[in-house]
Amino acid sequence: MIKENLTKKIMKLAKMGMLTILVVWLSLGMGKSLLFSQTQEFAGKGSMLPYFFEGEKYLPGETSIRGYLSLPEKSNSKAPAIILIHEWWGLTDGIKAEADKFAEAGYVAFAVDLYKGDSSRDPAEARRLSGAVRKNLPEAFANLQAAVKFVKNHPRVDEKRIASVGWCFGGGWSYQMAKNNIGVKASVIYYGFFAPKDDLKKMRGVILGHFAENDRAIKVDTVRELQIRLKTLHGDHEIYIYANTSHGFASKRLGGNPVYKQKEADIAGSRTLLFLKKHL
Repeated sequence: MIKENLTKKIMKLAKMGMLTILVVWLSLGMGKSLLFSQTQEFAGKGSMLPYFFEGEKYLPGETSIRGYLSLPEKSNSKAPAIILIHEWWGLTDGIKAEADKFAEAGYVAFAVDLYKGDSSRDPAEARRLSGAVRKNLPEAFANLQAAVKFVKNHPRVDEKRIASVGWCFGGGWSYQMAKNNIGVKASVIYYGFFAPKDDLKKMRGVILGHFAENDRAIKVDTVRELQIRLKTLHGDHEIYIYANTSHGFASKRLGGNPVYKQKEADIAGSRTLLFLKKHL
């Protein structure tokens, strides 16, 4: 009788497009090794999965926030994980493509969604969305903490080797993950906001920062101040300032980006991979 009722529920959910969530929920109760079994065949391509937690309990309800998970090729050993944090545009296809690239490089890549499903190509709307996140910082931190728990529970992740990478709005949050010691060994910041006089006593991981020389929002003198500050702290931190570039130089987004610089973006990408290889 139980099997019959469950089968009926599965068929009903399949018609509603909810089968993936159900599989994750069912597999959670069957042990850690099966938590993400629904996505294994999609290695390198990625899929959307819920990642909501209440305390330590995983609650993947149909209204849960969903992130984009991309897996590397199967291996006998566990892989390091990267938590990707989007620009102020939201969790776009561009960020998903970045996750796929990290997966191709051997990382379990998980792109979070701080906008709970919203995204926009309109600067005014993007400003509103990012502003709403800043008005509810506890929720944003809880979101990132849930993402850390999510990847730590993945059967293919080495839970001691987790990093964050973020761009612009997400770069600032990647910095916050390092500053507040939110489960990451390394944090990569692409022109993300910070305060050079921040209290960094909690920080245990290392930082790699990519900044634009002509960024109107983040002054280069402030970046140099952070660079000097980090040299006084424990860890092999790296800060780079890219000549003749502007804020957003490494983001090749849909619809075009007038300040995109291919050469500098490639250099920053190579430095990021070397940094992650070194510290994870």
